[in-house]
Parts: sequence; C-alpha cells; structure tokens
Amino acid sequence: MIPKAIIIAGPTASGKTDLAFKIAKKINSTIINADSMQVYNDLSILTNRPDSQKMKGYDCKLFGILSYPDTGSLGWWLSSATQEINKSISNSKIPIIVGGTGLYISGLEREISFIPSINEKVKRKIHLIHKSKGIKFFYEKLKSIDPKTFQNLTPNDTQRILRAIEVKLSTGKNITYWKENSKKTKKFLIKDYLFIILNKNRAQLYEEIDKRFSKMIDMGVIDEIKNFLKKEISDTHPINKSIGLRHLKNFLNKKLSLKEAIKFSQKDTRNYAKRQITWFKNQPINPNYIKFEDVEKFIFEKFMIS
Repeated sequence: MIPKAIIIAGPTASGKTDLAFKIAKKINSTIINADSMQVYNDLSILTNRPDSQKMKGYDCKLFGILSYPDTGSLGWWLSSATQEINKSISNSKIPIIVGGTGLYISGLEREISFIPSINEKVKRKIHLIHKSKGIKFFYEKLKSIDPKTFQNLTPNDTQRILRAIEVKLSTGKNITYWKENSKKTKKFLIKDYLFIILNKNRAQLYEEIDKRFSKMIDMGVIDEIKNFLKKEISDTHPINKSIGLRHLKNFLNKKLSLKEAIKFSQKDTRNYAKRQITWFKNQPINPNYIKFEDVEKFIFEKFMIS
C-alpha cells in the first residue's frame, strides 16, 4: 500500500530537509516544517531554515511564519500541522512532515497533555532569578513544589526544571497535575504513513555539523545576529534558544574570539544531535531507521517510483 504521508526525522545536519525537497521533486506533496526554531521568521541562517529560493516552486508550510512576540508551542504546532496535513490530503497531495523537534513528532503519534501557555512576566521573573541564583536554587524548590517531576530530573536538566517552575507559578498547578488531568492531544489520524529516521554515521554527522556552522559564518550569520539584537527581543522568547546565538553574542560583545564562538557553537550542536539521537531511539512508534545513503531508494520503492 502506498503511504498517505511521510515523516522524516533525525538529528540536526543529517540531511532531513534536503531529502524532503528531493522527494517533493518526484511526488506531488506538501513539505510541512517540524522544527521548533524554523517556525520563526528571525535568524533564518542560524536556524538553517530553507530560504525563499530553495522553497520556490514547492508547497512549503510552517516555515518562518511566526513574528515576535508570538511564540510557538506544541499545541500550536499540532493544530497548525494538522490543518496543513488535512489540506494537503484534500488536494490529493502527500504531506511530508520534516524536522528534528522530537516533541512535535511525538505529538503526532501519541496522546500528549496540553499545558497552558506561560505568562511572559513569569518567564522574565524566572529568568532573572536563574541568572542571580543559578539552577540549583530552582532544583531544590522543585522538590517541594512537584516531587514527582523532581524525582525524574537531575540538576543538569536546566530547561525542564525551569519549565516546571514556570508552570507552577503561572498556573498555580504543578506540571504533574497538568500531565495527569489536562486534555490530551489526538493521535495522528493517518494510519498508513511512512516514518523515516535518518541514520547517519556519527563521525560523518559531526563533520557535517562543524562544516555547516562554518558555512553559516560565510553566509553572513554575524550580520544576521547584529540585526536581530537591534530588535530588543525579550531574553525569554524561545528564539533565543537557537544554538550558537549565545556564543556569537559573546563574540560581538568581545567576550570571545570568533574562533572560540564557532568552536563552542559546534560543540553545542553536536551535543544537541546526541540528545536527538537518544530521543529518536526511544520515543517513536514503528519508525524505519534508514542509512542516509539508502533512504531515497527506500522511499521511492514505497511509492513505486524508479
């Protein structure tokens, strides 16, 4: 049976987006972004979002559609992606969902609890306290606020600790409450879909990561960040989590050399890739782990394309 949709996932720099466009050349399709940073219209170079020239002639959705102060969330993405998937199918196209944000992909396959959006003032307050007192302060607070979540975290789980504290302060309920009592997302309504996780040699992947970040410098990412900083976007906005932004800001503030900023950014990207690899080993339901060099043949055979 020919699949009715394709999901392409895997670590950063594994070639997911390029593969999606190669497929779209041969299959009447819609490319739907599942990268939580590429939904924003800022920092297109740093987030490696496909540019308008690359997308020209293709039906691409959810790339660069959010402007500050709007923020994307799991609930927002699932709602938006579901609409685009349904539109694509109603137009007799194959939706190609592509990206490395594991939570977005899992949201299509599993029932996930909706957690209310966090008040921006609360985010700023937590951010300031974190800067002055450090993560251990919040880690200890979490022990009494949400013991169940506390048991599953370590002091190194900075983002998850801060998220748990934000939820409690913003909603009055801890994150465990919302996971156990809130409305659940719907599972992917399409049964016959092809789920591909790109499996690239680790050494080759790391080499691609290092090359890509160096290429970003040549493409003008420094000027992109200078222009971004002029907008005075809140430090708590998700776009600030873009890998490399912190180190390149430190370069612009003369706290790091450019060589150091590139080196640290490459290292952060490699660490992120490691986390993605772990996620995609444990979370997906019935995926196909395919070597990068074999994936095109595998997909086109499924669609009976030579």
